[in-house]
Amino acid sequence: MKEKTKYTLKTFFASLIKNESAIDGAKNAPWWIAIVLFVLGSFLPIIPIMVNASKTYGASFLSGTTYGYEQAIATCSVDLKSNNYKFIVEENQLVAYKDDTALVNTWLPREGEELASDLTPVSYYDTVMEGVHCRSLNVFYSSRPYSGKVDSITTLVTAIDKTRYVKNTAEVYDAETYPEVNAESGTYVPSYLILYKGGIYSKIYKAGTSVASVGSYVGSDWKNNHLVDNDLLKTVLQVENVAQNVLDANYVSGVLTNWKDVFNDSYKTQKIKSFWFSSGLYYGIYLVLGAFMALMMFLLTRGKNNPNKNYTFWLTFKISCWIILSPAILAMILGFIWAQAAGLGYIVLIGLRTMWLSMRQLNPAAQQPR
Repeated sequence: MKEKTKYTLKTFFASLIKNESAIDGAKNAPWWIAIVLFVLGSFLPIIPIMVNASKTYGASFLSGTTYGYEQAIATCSVDLKSNNYKFIVEENQLVAYKDDTALVNTWLPREGEELASDLTPVSYYDTVMEGVHCRSLNVFYSSRPYSGKVDSITTLVTAIDKTRYVKNTAEVYDAETYPEVNAESGTYVPSYLILYKGGIYSKIYKAGTSVASVGSYVGSDWKNNHLVDNDLLKTVLQVENVAQNVLDANYVSGVLTNWKDVFNDSYKTQKIKSFWFSSGLYYGIYLVLGAFMALMMFLLTRGKNNPNKNYTFWLTFKISCWIILSPAILAMILGFIWAQAAGLGYIVLIGLRTMWLSMRQLNPAAQQPR
């Protein structure tokens, strides 16, 4: 092995913990090594982010406490089927039929209605929990577009989240009808499921409260949902070797499993978009961060009496490239251990490494003759 290669390898490993070696590597090693370290160091911290994004599924919101969601969705599915509803995927969009008539423009008010028709549930499930009667789940259908200023699904979601019910009833709260009821403590919001032409949205509320437990936005298309053949309801209600009976725990569990498959398949397109967006966003931030740290070091070395005033921005950029790898490795490890810290961990660590180098090796007062 050539002496220059030995020197470069020795400097590289030493630079993981020694600032002096990072500066030596930036000054003496080939420039392209700094670029490789810059690209690699910015990429390593986003690996946990990419892994976490790949592990997110449409049905992830059903992995915790469901507050009776499984019983409610199974019962509502059977109810919808009994009332001659069909939900069929046509041209990658979900179209609802009632008595073989397609439901279109369901967000437009019908004659004599003050509320948009898709604020009226197509099915619901009431239950009694600990002696308290309440609405457990509302199922809505809407043909609203995925996005828009007024008539989008997000507008519908906001309206549903604001619709409160009177505690110990399954009735919508109205101040004039229930003047004795406190709008906050005396009301609750039911869990809900929205089937819309672009996907599915569902949110689980803690039973009898206005505290949202978890929610899942799934969509915005059905093109990846291979489970939906002819009829969504037919798909979710077919449980192998179990007769249709909402009082049978095995049947209810099987229906929930089918719904989970639908949620997961419907989320695939959004999952890919979220994966690349989050990964690309953080990678771009980390690349800019590395250049910003180089700029900080360049500015810190400006000064008439600073012994490092001859440092160019290109040199401080290379120094930045040489110091980012160890924070990147630590941030990657931290991201796998603590997923919530995956995004900010690297920012904090590279900031600390740059501060350490600036205070010791680039600070004239602390610098020792070399």
